[in-house]
Amino acid sequence: MVSIALHNEVPLPLISFDAGALPPDAVAGSVRQALAAGYRAVNVRPSGESGAGEAIRELPRGEVFVTLTLPGTGTAAALASALRMLGTDRIDLVLLERPTPQAWRELEQAQADGLVRALGVAGLSADALRRFVETVGVPAAHRLELHPREPRAELRALHAEHGIVTVAADPVGPGALPGVLRGLAAKYGKSPAQLVLRWQLELGHAVVVGPAPATLLAEQLGVFDFELAADDLAVIAELEGT
Repeated sequence: MVSIALHNEVPLPLISFDAGALPPDAVAGSVRQALAAGYRAVNVRPSGESGAGEAIRELPRGEVFVTLTLPGTGTAAALASALRMLGTDRIDLVLLERPTPQAWRELEQAQADGLVRALGVAGLSADALRRFVETVGVPAAHRLELHPREPRAELRALHAEHGIVTVAADPVGPGALPGVLRGLAAKYGKSPAQLVLRWQLELGHAVVVGPAPATLLAEQLGVFDFELAADDLAVIAELEGT
């Protein structure tokens, strides 16, 4: 899997599978299906760690990048529980939602102890991220909803300024895709979803995709064998706010 380097040189795979919204009893099967399709990065949340760990342990630990999303309170205890439930001695990337300075310091200590390789945040506004960077620290990654109709230019500029990797959740966007994207996809012999994922990658983003049928999971990995022309990138940029 192709990766992007976080600011501490930890390689983050460009496409991750998100098991975070799944009910606990569905996590193991869905993660196993994603791994079989070729994914080598998995996102989990509290309550899903046991199932994710069951599937991940079927491969050598070094082959699967594990991202854990935690709330901004009770962080140290939640991390200890996640490590135990996953059956691993380290998490590759921890993302904090509603991060507090105390939670961040706890994670910095966990990183110093070798329990976490990289630290990031999730779901912050531009103002909140700016304050966090100024008063607490610079995250390695920021996961946020981002797609052609909501490209989040202000946040992306902040990321570029501080060396923060953009991780696009809901990378294709909600609802039916605009006809212009379907037309461009046909031009490249790709699906509309593949086209949008390629757009994300060409902007320098990593992406997180959710559960899907096995054929679609495999299809979403087929985005490394083509590039978008500059004029087509400009067409996609015009979808902002539509």
